[in-house]
Amino acid sequence: MTNSWHLERRCVAMDSPANRLKKIRAQAGFATATDAARAIGMPPPTYLGHENGTTALRRGAAIRYAAFFGVSLDWLLTGKGTSGRAAKIPVICYIGAGAELHPIDDHPRGEGIEKVEPPQGVTDCVAAIIRGSSMHPLRDGWLIFWAKDQDGVPDEAVGQLCVVQVHNGPTMVKEVRKGTKKGHYHLVSWSAPIREDVRLDWASRIIDIRPR
Repeated sequence: MTNSWHLERRCVAMDSPANRLKKIRAQAGFATATDAARAIGMPPPTYLGHENGTTALRRGAAIRYAAFFGVSLDWLLTGKGTSGRAAKIPVICYIGAGAELHPIDDHPRGEGIEKVEPPQGVTDCVAAIIRGSSMHPLRDGWLIFWAKDQDGVPDEAVGQLCVVQVHNGPTMVKEVRKGTKKGHYHLVSWSAPIREDVRLDWASRIIDIRPR
């Protein structure tokens, strides 16, 4: 057997679910596998078997680990993707009275007021924080997430709660419904009258609402 064969075998072994699990456990700040197992609620021998590779990591356990550590299930099982742990994203604005979004302009551009973990399996998104009670039943301090760089109003946005950019107007959180005129939409909220037949530059469906 050649040295290259041994090297290839070693690389394959290093790129395994067990080693990826060990990597994200360390990144999450758990000094030992036993500490992580107890935090997850998994029997330590079971978790240890998955991390050291003596027990095959099956999908059910992998789903549990991916959710706990905040990584992609596909990455954990197969190694596909550029990174297992998604980079944090900025909270770029707050939602105030009338469900209007207000940019945060007292922080360095792109930094936001804080950075938060994106929704599971989503990376190309941004977030806003709710201030006050104008979006009841959503509460002060909760986060909403939506896909960035939207253009136009896709079919999937109709009938959904979205972040919308009103033409020559504010950015708002509203449920989008088809209007009576072509290219116009009704904007529905929980605590304000319907805005009828409004032109929108774009609408982006809200992909997650996170209580805090």
